[in-house]
Amino acid sequence: MNLEESDKFAQKQAQNEQKKKFVLMSIIGCGILIALLIVMIIYIQYQDALQLKIYIDGTQISFSDKFLKQENGTNYVSIRELSDLLGYTYTKGEYKKYNENADSCYIKNNLEIVAMTAEKSTLTKYIEVIEGAPELTLEGPYGIEMTVEAQNGASNTFVLEKPVKQINGELYLPFEYVIDVYNMTIDTSVKNRIRMYTLPTLFQSAKQLAAKLEYGTISGVYENIRAIPYGLVVVGDNGIFGVIDLKGQEILSVKYEHLSFLQNTEEFFMRAENTVGLLDKTGSTIIKPMDYDNMSILDEIEELYLVEKNRKYGVVNRDGEVVIHVDYDRIGLKNIDDFKISTLRNDYLLFDKCIVAELDGKLGLYDIKGKELLKPVYEGFGYLSDVSGEDSVLLIPKEVGFNGLVINFDGRYAIYDVDREIIAAPAVYNKIYSVTKAGATTYYADFNGEQLLLKGVLEALAAEEAASRQEDVDNDTEEPEENNPEENDIGSEEDNGQVEGEDDTTVVVE
Repeated sequence: MNLEESDKFAQKQAQNEQKKKFVLMSIIGCGILIALLIVMIIYIQYQDALQLKIYIDGTQISFSDKFLKQENGTNYVSIRELSDLLGYTYTKGEYKKYNENADSCYIKNNLEIVAMTAEKSTLTKYIEVIEGAPELTLEGPYGIEMTVEAQNGASNTFVLEKPVKQINGELYLPFEYVIDVYNMTIDTSVKNRIRMYTLPTLFQSAKQLAAKLEYGTISGVYENIRAIPYGLVVVGDNGIFGVIDLKGQEILSVKYEHLSFLQNTEEFFMRAENTVGLLDKTGSTIIKPMDYDNMSILDEIEELYLVEKNRKYGVVNRDGEVVIHVDYDRIGLKNIDDFKISTLRNDYLLFDKCIVAELDGKLGLYDIKGKELLKPVYEGFGYLSDVSGEDSVLLIPKEVGFNGLVINFDGRYAIYDVDREIIAAPAVYNKIYSVTKAGATTYYADFNGEQLLLKGVLEALAAEEAASRQEDVDNDTEEPEENNPEENDIGSEEDNGQVEGEDDTTVVVE
């Protein structure tokens, strides 16, 4: 090898070394860039994970800084904003009260109305099917049509452990009640991610599950579709029904002629072989099957149930015990919507403790334990006014005198004191009504054409009663001239206007 060839070889070696260094530096550079890219991706993902994101049926939504609130460890969601996102109409004020109370609201879609008030221990849902409803999509494995069993106006009361809150003038619902109010589920298993699934989406998934498990059908009854957010699916075969959970496990075997889901208690009314009963969501029996044609909930808080047999109605409790025998043409008032009522929890209970029963067109009254308070001899409860500016009155509020029920006996009106269980104002009034001006309601009684302030009337009656009691006390302290036990007993009955076997209510009215 000569000197020239040696130089060329050295140059080649140097060039190769440079190429190796370049390749190595390129690899290192690419590695650094990739590392930086990974770090950036991780950082972006980390920052993204720190941001709260909300999805409805898989679609991310935008929301305001007022959408979510937290107080004392409880998460709340804005009722107005969530309703807007889900297509509900939000209305301020109490349902059917026509006021603008900022602490109350009601929301509605094409099937339901939900009424809520801040700090109240209950909320109420009403079935209200509007024209064009229902809108749930039922295509897929089953060619079924959705139906709504309940009549418009039928209501259910939900008992709340945590009430609705009014925060900075807006109403907020505790997160755990979103499932009840909006018939949807919420998945918060991933931090800073809230995934909401509406009833139509859940219904489609339930249909696919039922088809996969080869059930013949899935219930298209709206009340039963509302069981799906609670993890329950009503399935059927050849006209009989049962319940499975979302894992496909059987909860109620397919053997019932009819099942109806009670959303507020998460239970099922069942009907089979001319009997009805109540089952819980685990399949346990609450009220064993009884010989009735139908059963529905009367009051959730008092755990009372309306039962029907041969078009007659009665009431049983959660133990299946009879509270009111199935002898009546109706339980509850049929004209309840004619009155403005603020102390009515549902259409059946007056002052949360009295049940109206109708027989042959006449009305009577029971307490929630089944004690008869008024025999069914009254033409009606409440005064219906047809005079402009006068309001019909059913219940008298305590601030007017006592918790009172207006009753009609032979065309005259009296007032029954539901706390003392007596007729405190006799049936001598032509009408009992109220007038509301500038937001203040005043109650009146008409006696032979004279308008009387009802508060003054009740105060006068209370004073007379107190004076009468004092007179009785004074008479009892006087020693009688003759001590004849038999005569004294008879005199006592006459003084009370009552003889053995007669009902004190009827005597007082007469």
